[in-house]
Amino acid sequence: MRPVLITAGATRNPVDAIRYLSASATGRTGVAVATALEAGGADTHLLASPEAALRAPAHLSTDRYGSTRDLMARMKAWLTLHPDGVVVHSCAVGDYEVAASDHKIASNQDELVLRLTPTPKILDHLKRWAPDCRVVSFKAASPETTPERLVEIAQAQRARTGSDLVFANVIGDLERSVWLVDDAPTAFPDRGAAVATLIARVQAWL
Repeated sequence: MRPVLITAGATRNPVDAIRYLSASATGRTGVAVATALEAGGADTHLLASPEAALRAPAHLSTDRYGSTRDLMARMKAWLTLHPDGVVVHSCAVGDYEVAASDHKIASNQDELVLRLTPTPKILDHLKRWAPDCRVVSFKAASPETTPERLVEIAQAQRARTGSDLVFANVIGDLERSVWLVDDAPTAFPDRGAAVATLIARVQAWL
């Protein structure tokens, strides 16, 4: 049986000793998928943000990650050990980072300017590290995105990254208008139905 790696939550890219850049992602979907697969007998490992890890059952194999680069290193290490594994990459990965200070930036400044630089695109590396792995990626599009455009964006991500399946939705409408995009894109009336179908698809791959 293929092992499964699930990522959940959001990365924390540090600004100084106590501040960081992150996204408002709870990790709820990733933890739900990991919990269901583990309950079904899959060899499941969860990489979670600190918030998402609190949602995970105590018996679920779980590690916590920090920054985008930390998550990238952990995913590469897992795929090196499990090149035929299945990856469900639901984490909201920080696209930018700063040259972080090891100290706390003084809070009495009139203005603070941060220079952001792009982080590596983890998703673009997964099939390069492990060509035989299966990948489910996630795409959250901007609020004004139409269903037709959402499918186009997801198909472009699938083509670029080699994802076997893309879970796509629109920011601000996370509970509805969800698509699973592969060769035959399918719309779902609510997020729960889409998550259940995603879990069934991954179980079939195992």
